[in-house]
Amino acid sequence: MTAISLTASKSALAVSLYSVTDLGSLTKEAFSYATDINDSGEVAINSSGRSFFYSNGSLQEISPLPGDSGLAVTGINNLGQVVGNSVGNNNFTGNNPFVYSNGITQPLPIQNAIPYAINNRTQIVGGAEELGPFIYSDDIATSIGTPGTVAYGLNNLGQVVGILNSNTAFLYENGQTTNLGTLPGDGYSVANDINDLGQVVGSSGLTGVDDGRAFLYSSSTGLQDLGRLRPTDSFSLAAGINNLGQVVGFSGTNTDFFAPDGNGLRAFLYSDNTLYDLNNLIAPGSDAGFTLTAASAINNNGQIVGRGAVNGELRAFLLTPTSSVSVPEPTSGVPILSFGAVVTLFAALKRKRNSSSAFI
Repeated sequence: MTAISLTASKSALAVSLYSVTDLGSLTKEAFSYATDINDSGEVAINSSGRSFFYSNGSLQEISPLPGDSGLAVTGINNLGQVVGNSVGNNNFTGNNPFVYSNGITQPLPIQNAIPYAINNRTQIVGGAEELGPFIYSDDIATSIGTPGTVAYGLNNLGQVVGILNSNTAFLYENGQTTNLGTLPGDGYSVANDINDLGQVVGSSGLTGVDDGRAFLYSSSTGLQDLGRLRPTDSFSLAAGINNLGQVVGFSGTNTDFFAPDGNGLRAFLYSDNTLYDLNNLIAPGSDAGFTLTAASAINNNGQIVGRGAVNGELRAFLLTPTSSVSVPEPTSGVPILSFGAVVTLFAALKRKRNSSSAFI
């Protein structure tokens, strides 16, 4: 494939500007990050051993399962149902998966498992010690692969994506698993999310996410390299995609993906064949002091969640489109190709799927 340099064109594109909501300030803690958002703007948030459900300007803390002391949330659907797992310092049952709904945390009947996503049909996918990758539907958990494989995302059609035990991305549908392979020359890939059109996003690298590039996959195009924000960046990762084909993730040089100083990391939006630094799309006067370091999810209304650095703290954020303006295309020369425990939606952390720590 031949790269098309963005430096060759200065034409204007219409993109949204965003207002910033500091969700982290609501948790009253110095560390927080948002993992997912639904189409109503409800958000799943983690902090230091605590998790929250955000809706209509208010924050509700999610309780661990009985006997547990720590938890993390990973996904949310349009019914406001949140999935995650909880653990306990004096509890040796491992990762205890749950679904939170209407203020109640209920266990899932799967042992030592981490659920990563839930769709609007209340189907849940994740990884379990005995089942391997699983899909939970109609009160039944079904293995869809071999141990060591993990499912990270699914759409409302029941298509599932994740990483095989061979360290390559996969797509599962209708009982069949497709190895999505890697970008040319790479030895690793992971799929993090899939929209209802079957478009998949993730990362492909020589050895892992630390040297990877964000990709977008469809059955008609195969894997497409989305590039990196800046020529000096050493990696990029796509974490979420909506039904408009807009992709969010992060790019940078700092492999401490949760760095509170904001150095070496930038959240991105990929839209209309262009990769944007989200920090450049904040409406004037609305940045709330943030350096947006990573975006984890985008809903079908264009709202984006993730994490950012504020005065040495890491805080969850919510971006809401405020307007559409014409801006020059980026001039960084980014190539666009014809293309736990407490857990996160980011592939580098998901790889530590066998950790028994309450924090990953």
